[in-house]
Amino acid sequence: MCKFIKFIWIAETIIFTICIFSLQCFSMEANEGLSQCLAAIRSQNKGKETNWAKLEAECLKLVKDHNSPEEKGKIYATIALIYAEKGYTSREDVRIPKALEYCKKALQHPLEATTACEMYGRWAGSLMVTYWSYPEQEFIKVRQEAIVPCLTGLKLALDNKAPKKWQPPPAVGKYNISPNDPEYQRLMEKYKEEIATREKIMLQNKLYLQCKALTQRCVSLYSNKPYNTEQLKNLSEKILGNYKDDVNELIAQVEEEIIRIEKSGVSDQSTK
Repeated sequence: MCKFIKFIWIAETIIFTICIFSLQCFSMEANEGLSQCLAAIRSQNKGKETNWAKLEAECLKLVKDHNSPEEKGKIYATIALIYAEKGYTSREDVRIPKALEYCKKALQHPLEATTACEMYGRWAGSLMVTYWSYPEQEFIKVRQEAIVPCLTGLKLALDNKAPKKWQPPPAVGKYNISPNDPEYQRLMEKYKEEIATREKIMLQNKLYLQCKALTQRCVSLYSNKPYNTEQLKNLSEKILGNYKDDVNELIAQVEEEIIRIEKSGVSDQSTK
């Protein structure tokens, strides 16, 4: 939702109506324009019948006028999502190599933390869908490859203080008050504080969701035969560093999922 201050003139009195919009309204004007263009292009992605190459080309045209490292990262991330976000039809899906290419390309540029986390997740997901049904030795090989972006993205989420729980974003007040009112300045300060609190919690919630998604990818990879929680533990300790509790929680989730699968007698791999 966007936040903006709308000026309404009523009987010679200036009234500020403050409404809730999205964080983009506080971006620089150039970035606003880029975000709007990318959103418009991405909205054309309808799935199976989409001309993805055309949408990719439309995004790349924007590089001419938006060529800072941050802007190019945003463009490449959008292309990665265009290719990845509707899911794949098979491991031969032509979108898979494109998604991988642009996830990696986007991550070579400065990205907002939640976007970077998603790129790591999409990178891993594209590898996973390619190799689920491969012979055991090939699956083992790609699992070791796919777990690296999963854990790297998870570390990024943890570095940015991803919370353990989703929090309901607090409401932001709607104030109708004249700039000449003695209470105007106080209410404006209160409004700014409310916005800052809401934005902070919304960002934390995004990080929480990314953390949860990346964790689930890790669980999916290592709750499939051949089981190898020791390998996951070693890689997790290496990549996640000092997040020992999170490593232990991850291993516990994998072990719980393995027990569930063994009891049900159904391989979790078939559901991915």
